[in-house]
Amino acid sequence: MDLSSKSVIPMDEAIQLLVASYNQESIEHDELVEKLELLDQENDSNRNLLKNYERDAGIVLEKAEKSDQQLAQANREREQALFKLKDVQLLLKAYKEIGATPKKVREKIKDYQTRLTNHKSSADQLKKSLMSEKKKVADLEKQVAELTNRLDTASINQLFRDGNDIVQTYPYHLGDMITGYDEKMTPLLYLHQSGRGGLILLNEDGEAELVDAPKGGIRPKKTTMEHCGKWLRRAKDKNWDLSDSDLESLSENMAA
Repeated sequence: MDLSSKSVIPMDEAIQLLVASYNQESIEHDELVEKLELLDQENDSNRNLLKNYERDAGIVLEKAEKSDQQLAQANREREQALFKLKDVQLLLKAYKEIGATPKKVREKIKDYQTRLTNHKSSADQLKKSLMSEKKKVADLEKQVAELTNRLDTASINQLFRDGNDIVQTYPYHLGDMITGYDEKMTPLLYLHQSGRGGLILLNEDGEAELVDAPKGGIRPKKTTMEHCGKWLRRAKDKNWDLSDSDLESLSENMAA
């Protein structure tokens, strides 16, 4: 083929073809950009939908877990209610059985009342016994105090003698025997060789004094002399050798 015979495209036509081709590419590019933008928008929309789905799914899951917990709690409460119902039914059955046997109920009540009365009687008796024992203890404590006082000053010792004057210890505290003197004082016993005597005490001035004899002299009562005679005769039977227990025994016999 002869190349020289080939047709040549004019320049302006070639330019138009290039422009048309460029415009076509621009249109296609714009369409592609538009499609990409649409795809991006759709992708964003899908991402939002996915995010919303995940959020909603989380809420639904949380609600489902709570529902499971509530269901488990409801099941537990149902079991407890069933147990309580069984207890109430058993109690009701027992009450019905008791109600059906009033005689047994009366006997039961009577038995309780009898036991209560016996218990109260025993309690009253115990209370009386306790009060009696307290009184005995108080009396014994008083006796112990008196005996302790006796033991503290029981030994009658001669302290002094000068001619007819004899001074001995007195085996008791003064107590309330003689008014006007310190009750805690332990007096001294003064004896004249004739057998007469009295107590020597400290007066308010701190001086020793012999207690004044009563008007008309010392005159013991008849009963006093009888008691003294009884005591002395019993002491004589023991050969005048007396222990603390002998003194206590003789004193008790004197009071009998």
